[in-house]
Amino acid sequence: MVNVHLARDFDIAADKVWALLEEFGNISWAPGIDKTEVIGEGIGMIRRLHIAGMEPIDEVLTAMDKSAMTFAYNIPRGIPMPVTDYSANAKVTPLGEGRCHIDWYGRAEPVGVSEKELGAMLTGTYELLLQWIHDYLAAA
Repeated sequence: MVNVHLARDFDIAADKVWALLEEFGNISWAPGIDKTEVIGEGIGMIRRLHIAGMEPIDEVLTAMDKSAMTFAYNIPRGIPMPVTDYSANAKVTPLGEGRCHIDWYGRAEPVGVSEKELGAMLTGTYELLLQWIHDYLAAA
């Protein structure tokens, strides 16, 4: 099992970042997704991502704590990486006026790649996610 943790401070208020992330069914801030299909609501809901040339990716919300600004999800189908048992969680922490800290954690079992290679893939993915969140909110 590979465990990855990426953290980043933002010069954006925690409530603004959390407002974006807590709306699990809306991932319009991530480029390259042609269509998002939401199935269900609340814990257990599926965010099905359609990307050209790929099988749909199902992301399932497994936990949400609005007061702690945390959520968790897994990807049981369509993950575009050589893994099984993928899950992730994120936490937004206020750092004072107009600033926050985001922690993004992921874990998965590699399939056909080394733990080091998978660690690099997951880290790269979370770096992109955090950059997209920043860019989207900074432009708003």
